Amino acid sequence: MARLFSSAGARRWTRRISGTTAVLSLVAGIGLAVAATGRERSLAVYPPQAIPLKFDHWLHIDDVGADCTACHFEATRSARSSDNLLPSKAHPNECDDCHETAKAEKGEKTDPPADCEVCHVGFDRTVQKQPAKVQVPSPNLIFDHAVHVKKQKIECEVCHGKFEGVAVATRQQLPKMATCLNCHDGKRADASCRTCHPTQPSGRLQLTFVSGMLRPMQGNPLGMDHGPRFEFNHGTQANARRSMCMECHAQKECNACHDALQKPLSVHPNDFITLHPIQARQDTTRCQSCHRLQSFCVACHERVGVGLSADPALRPANVRVHPPYQVWVEIIGPQHHGIAANRDLKSCVSCHREEDCLSCHSDADTFGTRRQVNPHPPGFAARCKSLAAKNDRPCLVCHRESALVAKGCR
Repeated sequence: MARLFSSAGARRWTRRISGTTAVLSLVAGIGLAVAATGRERSLAVYPPQAIPLKFDHWLHIDDVGADCTACHFEATRSARSSDNLLPSKAHPNECDDCHETAKAEKGEKTDPPADCEVCHVGFDRTVQKQPAKVQVPSPNLIFDHAVHVKKQKIECEVCHGKFEGVAVATRQQLPKMATCLNCHDGKRADASCRTCHPTQPSGRLQLTFVSGMLRPMQGNPLGMDHGPRFEFNHGTQANARRSMCMECHAQKECNACHDALQKPLSVHPNDFITLHPIQARQDTTRCQSCHRLQSFCVACHERVGVGLSADPALRPANVRVHPPYQVWVEIIGPQHHGIAANRDLKSCVSCHREEDCLSCHSDADTFGTRRQVNPHPPGFAARCKSLAAKNDRPCLVCHRESALVAKGCR
């Protein structure tokens, strides 16, 4: 049988193998740990591996002169990600081409060494019939090696990286999504999710696998990080990239929170109507990710009698939200409503409509109150013209256009 490697390379391998065995054992252990706990590559895509081997890729590449297809020759014609591309007894031209295991099993000396213990970690032929199996589950992907290698002429290291210094190859040598998107950009190659990811009968991506749940991780190239609190801050992404969301999620999943009478407990715990003022005081931004203050909050508060526009018959008799009227409205001091509004206007608009403010703070006297209290700070008139020139819509809420001209703001 013709050898795939040079005899000189094989001799160099023999000289180095004894000195590297201890190091390779350590690296193999590290490889097992990385394969089980790697975080750069999703476990849902690349399941955990167990590789109880002493092996040095770089030794075979650099010293022996092997290329990738010398050991993984099936890769050039593989059309499925489930194909086994590892060297094995089923492919005698691979390991056995140099490591003459048949001779070693008979007790004959071989060069390079071919005893099972040379490569298989912890194997003891006196107590075991077979070494521990290498477990490299198929990735949960749609992939055709032959198309990439033969048709597109893509080199192995483009996807798997350089192997300089690499001993046991693990999940860390499998391509990350960012690597795939270098070509799958929608121009050179299709960029749709289902090109690479398995789908359900509905056409949406399969999300649940034995090895884990498929979800975009922190730092993913699409910017769709489904990390902590994503259920509360996903609104911006959902509005901007709805079609991307629909690759995985059905409308009913949105409705489970956004159109349900009873929200999931992870969003609103039991008796949340009673408890929600505490959370709203702490983080109104979190509330606003789902609720509009000037519609949802105000309407609900008015129905239960909270808010200036609520029916007086609904207002609780013994509940006071604000300090006494004179302190809250008349006397300028630390408890004046203007100071509270400047500090946290969001809490005001959850109960008060714009009309409530205009009843006192409009020079148009639309509501006949004739209070016309100026809410602007001293010296504001000097800046009003430049502000109105940039955007006069806020001005026209309180001021007639003729009043702006009269005040020199036009």
